Amino acid sequence: MDEDEDDDRREGEGEQGAEGEQKGCIDRAKDYIKSTEFLVYAEATLSTWGDRMWAFAVALFLIELSFGSLRLTAIYGFAKSISVLFLGAIIGDWIDHTARLRAVRIALVIQNGSVALCAVVLALMFVYRTPIENSPGGWLMTLCQVLLITIAVIAILAGQATSICLQKDWVAVIAGGDKERLANMNATIRRIDLCTKILSPVVVGQIMTFVSMLAGAMFIAGWNVVSMAVEYYLYHRVYVSVPALAVKEVKPEKEDEGDNNDDNTENPSNQSTDRKSPPPSCFHKMFKTFIILFNGWKVYFQQTCFRAGLGLSMLYMTVLGFDNITIGFVYTQGFSELAVSLLMAAGAILGVGGTFIYPPLRKKIGLHRTGLISGTLHWGLLSLCVASVWAPGSPFDPFYFFRNTNVTLPHVTLPPDVSLPATVTPSAHLSILPTSFNHTMFPTMPDNTTDTQQDQEEERPLWMYTSVALLMTGVTLGRIGLWMYDLTVTQLYQETVEETQRGVVFGVQNSLNFFMDMLHFLLVIILPAPETFGFLILLSFAFVVMAHMLYASYSRQVRGHLFHVNLLYCENCRKDFRHHKSFAKATSAEDPALQVPLRSRDGDVSTREFVTTV
Repeated sequence: MDEDEDDDRREGEGEQGAEGEQKGCIDRAKDYIKSTEFLVYAEATLSTWGDRMWAFAVALFLIELSFGSLRLTAIYGFAKSISVLFLGAIIGDWIDHTARLRAVRIALVIQNGSVALCAVVLALMFVYRTPIENSPGGWLMTLCQVLLITIAVIAILAGQATSICLQKDWVAVIAGGDKERLANMNATIRRIDLCTKILSPVVVGQIMTFVSMLAGAMFIAGWNVVSMAVEYYLYHRVYVSVPALAVKEVKPEKEDEGDNNDDNTENPSNQSTDRKSPPPSCFHKMFKTFIILFNGWKVYFQQTCFRAGLGLSMLYMTVLGFDNITIGFVYTQGFSELAVSLLMAAGAILGVGGTFIYPPLRKKIGLHRTGLISGTLHWGLLSLCVASVWAPGSPFDPFYFFRNTNVTLPHVTLPPDVSLPATVTPSAHLSILPTSFNHTMFPTMPDNTTDTQQDQEEERPLWMYTSVALLMTGVTLGRIGLWMYDLTVTQLYQETVEETQRGVVFGVQNSLNFFMDMLHFLLVIILPAPETFGFLILLSFAFVVMAHMLYASYSRQVRGHLFHVNLLYCENCRKDFRHHKSFAKATSAEDPALQVPLRSRDGDVSTREFVTTV
């Protein structure tokens, strides 16, 4: 009987232990849901989902309203880039001068409200499209288009403010100086952004395809209204849970002091000193916007890590990505829609993989070395794109502008008026071939009455896809290094930029990014033919290399070297090197002429530290 009772007791204890373990897992899950990180990630998911969904749908809406023309979409893109370019620093300065909770609330309401209003305007235009189009001279349609683009640009500017507040400022404060935690939070937010970039267009695209454009517009409007309420609540929860967010050196504007003092609960001790400051001059009031813009760019270039940020912006001046230009070029070279979509998915997956690699790599080798490795990996993989310019099947023609007639034909590697002498034997790597050989191996656009598109694709040999395959392989694999480098530069700014300048610095960074993006579109306008796309590839690769060289120069300035040269020596050479270095260091104490001052990160000469010239 005693043995049976002991067995029953052991079984009961085992069941209680299992229940305790299960309860522990549930409690941990509940604690994580209540944690600040989960609230930040939930807010980032809602925000980026709405942004990506609207960015995808607005282009389709504008094309639908412009009768299939890309002009309205191009005007919207140009207006968006110009606005961020000139107002990015002003937005960042406003964030620095405004209390955190107040700034993010205003930006959130303006962003989501503008998107919802845009969607409502689109819905009304779809419902009353016939009367609007039949207005005298089309003035009503033009007015609606101008109103639509204006509201959409306001939403973009507010979205920039929201992104700076949460992803650049709040995250750095929440991490509390813990660099590992900051790296994990940055990587997770970037991972969320990449995932929503893939999934959100699928959802809204299904609604717009299988229901209607009107239903898609109403869905986006409803999403932004609901999301605004939820995000408003989540921001408040995060703000309350992190007391450090309530501590900020706010610099309210002189003329708006009365309004700011009522809502500014962060660091109220500065209010009394601000009231005693003299009023701004008439010159300051007249040119206040230009002064803020000039000071913002000045502050940006005064940062020690501005070269790393300038390098990041140069990566936007490239066609070596999954933008509409590269996708259109690949499509003209014979890749199907399925192949292009699979490559885009693969690039997104590799980009997400880079966000998983970044935190442990930074922890293992440090932040600066992570940037060097990711940059080298990026441009190293993009060298495949350079090889694609001269690979078999490439349409690149360096003498395109010197031809008598510039004819753009698909699947042709040279203009039809170019031929080689009969004595020349063509090889697989040549891009200029005899006319007879070109006609058999590179068939021109067939006549619809005799051949079909399927017959044309069957006649095209597989080796002609070598060039475009190399191009897309480099672009796809390069996503890993690209996003690791992006995370590195973001964390560098978060760690080095002062809290009172964080908003304006990231605002100028966004302006530089949009400027480089505009520049690459202008180059495509100048070189629009597939035969000249090779020039764009080479120029983009040059910008990528220069970007990572700028980061390398910054890393060398901070660390004093790019890599340890002595690690390349054998063990005996290392011993001799250390012995020679220690001997020189000992003799330098007797001979001050051998000592040179050690410069600090800011370039100032230190009077206490010296290094020995070896």
